[in-house]
Amino acid sequence: MFEHQLIRVKPFEGLCLTADDLLDEQLYHRRSLQRHALFMHGYGIVQGLQVELEQAKKKYTAIIKSGYGITRHGQGVQLLTDVVVPLVVPKADGEYILWLFHVEQPDAESGRPVYDTNERRESRVVESAAPRLHQADQEYPDGVAICRINVRLGRMVQVQLPVPRAGRQTRAAESYLKPRVLQFVSLNKKIMNALFRTAMLQEMAIGAFGFYSSLVSAEFLLIEEGTSDRVLYRSAGTLIHYAHDFYDPMPRTTDRIVQFTDFIRRVNAEIPGADQGDEAWLRWFQAFERLLQPLQRISDELEATVEAMR
Repeated sequence: MFEHQLIRVKPFEGLCLTADDLLDEQLYHRRSLQRHALFMHGYGIVQGLQVELEQAKKKYTAIIKSGYGITRHGQGVQLLTDVVVPLVVPKADGEYILWLFHVEQPDAESGRPVYDTNERRESRVVESAAPRLHQADQEYPDGVAICRINVRLGRMVQVQLPVPRAGRQTRAAESYLKPRVLQFVSLNKKIMNALFRTAMLQEMAIGAFGFYSSLVSAEFLLIEEGTSDRVLYRSAGTLIHYAHDFYDPMPRTTDRIVQFTDFIRRVNAEIPGADQGDEAWLRWFQAFERLLQPLQRISDELEATVEAMR
């Protein structure tokens, strides 16, 4: 994950120091800090760097909020102020990622004379950040992925899927995942509360008890604002296991419940293994998210019919 070997200057009396020695000394400390950041905090957005995509007269701009991130090399990238970035629509359709790159350039105002010559050179380096749009299948270790954008037929649409996050903990509370898991918990609790008023659950006590317990446990787990993306993926997978055991034996009372049961059976069968990476879990989570719309319809119908029966 960190490919650099740390080498530092070993001074001794009589050593003739050169500019390369000073550069090596700086490089040692910089890479040591980068290694610390990468292994202690991971890579991705630490805070801020939210993106809002705007369109005006067929021209697109990205408003990037100030913030801080860490690259895959462990290099910190800071955007000091909000910036408005004009975007050129790519010719090829597909998914793209807006990256924020670490940039270093000589400070033109730091010119100093070179000893025993008439030459002047910049004596300082300015570090800054620059955004660029690239295809989603390309990786850039010197950048921070901040936003997904879908391009189709000359139009750009921001994709509300998470990008890597870093920090003290992976802050999924600020990402796209947590609200979806919470919505899944809330809708299923409403459905079960409605069904508990009927005789339908009398023959499903074990499955119903296990599913309801998992929903309550997930609610307590998700109170923590620093819940990691990985924990959210695994929590969603566990909820689907219990949901499958609950919905699968349910009487086929309506076509909507039958269709939902078939859907949740497929989603349950495709849950990634614990040893698979976040990319596999993210692809699966898109199927998990598609469960929310039919759940909402079932919840609304039950609420209306059960209330009418009371």
